[in-house]
Amino acid sequence: MKQYFKVAVIASALVGVVGCQSTGGETSAVSVEQNKNTPSIATFDALQKQYSLDKTTFDSVSEFQIYSESTYASMMDEWLEAKEIFLEIEKEPGLINEEYSMFSSGSYAAKYMSLVTNADAQFNKLKSYKENADIVLSDAIAQMTYINSIDVQRYYPQEFANLNKQYKALFVTVIEDDIAEAQTEQASFLTKAKATEIKTTLKIHVEPLEKEFSILSSKGFKAIAPISYGQTKAELDKTKKAVQANNRDQALIADVVAKTRFQIDHLKNMAAEVKLLKAVKNGQFEQTVLEFENKLLSVSQAINGDDYRDQPLRIQTESILADVQQMHEKNNTADLEAKIKDLNVQIKTLEVTVEKQTNDRADVQKQVLVLTQQLERNDNLINNLNSVIASYKEKEVAEKAAEESLSSSEEPTTVEDTAAIAEPTNTKEAEVQESKEVVAETVEAEVSSTDAVNIDAESIPVESTTVSAPAEEIKVETEIK
Repeated sequence: MKQYFKVAVIASALVGVVGCQSTGGETSAVSVEQNKNTPSIATFDALQKQYSLDKTTFDSVSEFQIYSESTYASMMDEWLEAKEIFLEIEKEPGLINEEYSMFSSGSYAAKYMSLVTNADAQFNKLKSYKENADIVLSDAIAQMTYINSIDVQRYYPQEFANLNKQYKALFVTVIEDDIAEAQTEQASFLTKAKATEIKTTLKIHVEPLEKEFSILSSKGFKAIAPISYGQTKAELDKTKKAVQANNRDQALIADVVAKTRFQIDHLKNMAAEVKLLKAVKNGQFEQTVLEFENKLLSVSQAINGDDYRDQPLRIQTESILADVQQMHEKNNTADLEAKIKDLNVQIKTLEVTVEKQTNDRADVQKQVLVLTQQLERNDNLINNLNSVIASYKEKEVAEKAAEESLSSSEEPTTVEDTAAIAEPTNTKEAEVQESKEVVAETVEAEVSSTDAVNIDAESIPVESTTVSAPAEEIKVETEIK
């Protein structure tokens, strides 16, 4: 009986759930009908732009993980969920205004914005943590950056893992506002990190040299060439100490490593020569000495053709060195003198060119100034001539009008009357002729003064101006050369 009762209760609950689901479906259908009436493209475009901005932000926040891994994880969870919602909307833009679930009244767009808002809140926390940690843990951050730059993890993975764990713990202490504890732990971290840094630098630069030197030692090079062996070992020890004391000075490290490499190669070559000498049988060293002497002879012959074989080997070597030094000094002096001569010639040529260009420029500027003034004077002269001619034209018109009126009133009957009438006309012509002569003299004087200006480059023509006089044309033409 109890079993039947339980089955009945479960069936009632299922019916209630089905009823709720049908009601929600009807509500969704009504909502969809309403959304169909309003275009959703504009809203989707706005959401798409917002998503583009959010994606740019949250895809470049990995550097903030170190400041709080838990906060960073919460932020990324919110963002990934929001990203999934947008991808759903992108596939079916009509979902943007539909309810996200039957247990919430918000739409897909509202759910997306809610998740992004939560992610932004977590991101702001990370920014705040970063601001404090960058100040308190500045030394530790710089040390860890350098450790990563020399790839400590490659050479000492276990030690790097321990340092990284200790490094992350420093940021947790800062979040808890325990600054004193953070600084104490930072000092401990720096000590361990520095030791690992030096250890890694030695492994990169010095350990290969030590391995090679150890191989030479195992081959008996100490017994074969003890002096060279001792020099190489001393150079290697000096290099190791220099790297330990200056493990970040890359230039110094390169220099001391090169010196040690040179000593190791020298040790190899010296041991090889000693082995050759030891291989000589029955103490017959003459052939070896002759070979060495022939090498010295070939060098001296190449330098200046001298032959020093009548001297001991030590003297031969010193003489060759002196010849080489003298040759270099001569060559350097000749090269330097030739270069100095060339430079002096170039300097003199440039000085002459500059001086000539300066003088030419000054002359041209003066000539341009004179020409400008002369052109202004010519313009004034032409204007004056035009004024004179205009006044004569007015007089001529007035006199012609007077003659016409006089001739119409009465005609002259005697020769004396005719002469009396013609006399004013003759007087007028005489005045015009005199004016023309004055104008011609003035123009000639102006042209003469203009001809005094000489420009080497080319002649500058000035337009000719033609002026009409009462009886004939007065033509003024100037050419400035």
